[in-house]
Amino acid sequence: MKHKRADDEAVSEIVGTILLLGITVSLFSVICAIVLSYPFSPSSPSTNLVGMVEEDYLLIEHRGGKALELGTKVSLTIGDNMSKIIIVGDYLNNESKGDNRWGIGEWFVYQNNNITGKKVGIAVVDVESDSVILIETFQGNEGC
Repeated sequence: MKHKRADDEAVSEIVGTILLLGITVSLFSVICAIVLSYPFSPSSPSTNLVGMVEEDYLLIEHRGGKALELGTKVSLTIGDNMSKIIIVGDYLNNESKGDNRWGIGEWFVYQNNNITGKKVGIAVVDVESDSVILIETFQGNEGC
């Protein structure tokens, strides 16, 4: 006849509890690693921009919303063959650059003798959120 010790059952309950706790912690760690590995990008700024072409000038006015960085990019396409990316800060006047932001009432002014009468496409891209704020195509001297 075998003698059963009273503490044998207690050992198996402790081992079972430790195993369940280990599985729970491991599963929680895996889920946290998966969820936290996704990059969270900032939302695009709410900004009101208005663009127009007058004679040899491409003009974009900041009419409200969040002020943008001077590093904001403008993708410019003139006609079918000329395409370039320019930085807003290079085409603001010195007074507008004072606060290192492109804010309300400030104008982006780009001069090009090749604009008049041609199809002009612009896209303004916020570098902070990497999102397009304004995309417009217009002909010659029409506003957008």
